[in-house]
Amino acid sequence: MTSSPRLTVRTLDFSAQENLCVINEETAKKIGATLESRLMIRLDNLKAYYFGVIISGKGFVNKDEIGIPRDIAQALGLKDGDNVNATPVNVSESIEIIRNKLKGKKLSREEISKLIRDVVNGALDEAGIAAFLSAQEAVGMDDDELYYLTLEMATQGTVLSHPYPVYDEHSIGGVPGNSKVALVAVPTAIAFGIKIPKTSSRAIVSPSGTADTMEVLARVDLTADEIKEALVKVGGTLAWTGRLNLSPADDIFVRTERKLRIDPESQMIASILSKKVAMGVSGLVIDIPTGEGAKVSTINEAERLASRFLMVTNKLKISSKVLITFGGEPIGFTVGPALEAREALETLMKRSGPPSLVHKALSIVAALLELSRKANYGEGLNLAKSMFESGKPELVFRKMIEFQGGNPEVKPEDISLAEFSYTIKAPFSGAVTKINNNAVNIIARAAGAPFDKKAGVMLHAKIGYRVNQGDPLLTIYSSSANNLNKARELGESLAVFEIGHMVLKSIP
Repeated sequence: MTSSPRLTVRTLDFSAQENLCVINEETAKKIGATLESRLMIRLDNLKAYYFGVIISGKGFVNKDEIGIPRDIAQALGLKDGDNVNATPVNVSESIEIIRNKLKGKKLSREEISKLIRDVVNGALDEAGIAAFLSAQEAVGMDDDELYYLTLEMATQGTVLSHPYPVYDEHSIGGVPGNSKVALVAVPTAIAFGIKIPKTSSRAIVSPSGTADTMEVLARVDLTADEIKEALVKVGGTLAWTGRLNLSPADDIFVRTERKLRIDPESQMIASILSKKVAMGVSGLVIDIPTGEGAKVSTINEAERLASRFLMVTNKLKISSKVLITFGGEPIGFTVGPALEAREALETLMKRSGPPSLVHKALSIVAALLELSRKANYGEGLNLAKSMFESGKPELVFRKMIEFQGGNPEVKPEDISLAEFSYTIKAPFSGAVTKINNNAVNIIARAAGAPFDKKAGVMLHAKIGYRVNQGDPLLTIYSSSANNLNKARELGESLAVFEIGHMVLKSIP
């Protein structure tokens, strides 16, 4: 058996978002690499890494050299002069699996396992990943495929176990302002003694995810050991999944989904549930916001989606409950990481807040209480309300902030907002009859959220509010004057608010 060709590392002074390497034409011919190849690179029989190939002319890199962008080399622990094994790999099998899915073929567990393995180890490039996500968006997956996808994503990474039952809650999202709900619900549930290692990814298509919002107040890049320690010392966490190697395929899929601005149903379900399997949860409450402008627009559609979640969790032996919640307008009054962190903290401190936020958070707590058998069916909501009003959840939240490296004495006014702002006012008097969720999301993202944590939108009115001409409807915040102008133009051109008149038309 011949050994893999040995190449000498040369670090290059440019950055890349994915693993790319440069070899010259002579080296490419010698090792049998083409522009379509993926190179498996291994240093001293350690972990293998997979690289896309750029083939250069003579002079850029020498024969038997492999050029690697400096930031990629640092991340992988490679340095100038290292000798690595470099072997072209064939991903045609995974490409054929994706082609078959695009044609509507049902995939076997073995095919899905092969595909996820190539995603995790880096053999499948971003174009292949995008094609697989597009196939799910266009063709979908049946129940068997969805179960296999969830299981393979979960098991091809770290899987945690715990000496006691742990629980979690997760929303499919899509509604502006939804990311702060967990900041109220999780500490309230923990106050009852429920263990909740809450982890979530960053926002994909929304202006903020739970991890983005919590990061305003504390670290979210916790390790597995830190999460286990937090379960003992605090009772739970609000953390990001990125450092945990839990369902590593999901983190890769999310990066491509964010670029494509898609979130296929099967991938969404597998993403959520694979993380919960990997975290070792015993019970799960799933929130499906439903209404115009949400990901799910009708009760019938929500019930169909709920049945798919429950089908998979039943096979995974995770006790689950699905809540179909109102998603026809934003949750609370704020959208964007810093704004939502402020509103969540204010709500816990005042022991009251916007009904859409408080009732939703406490409904999730009630479901967790009943799922964990700390409350009889139908009794959870009253218990959750009493606990919320006791003030204990605020103390739990501050303890969590401190454990995660934040300031446990933080006040809402300590959370700074973006420098630039613009307020859109009511063009005439009347009652607010509708708020366009999609428009709010678009404006908040144009302002810079979630990457600009201080950016976002603050609403001054909700459905049913009576406004007079000139009253403020929403304020846009941004750290960039250019982004503020873009968001302002969108705010003035998109129909964010519908304001109804008693007289609809006068004839003649």
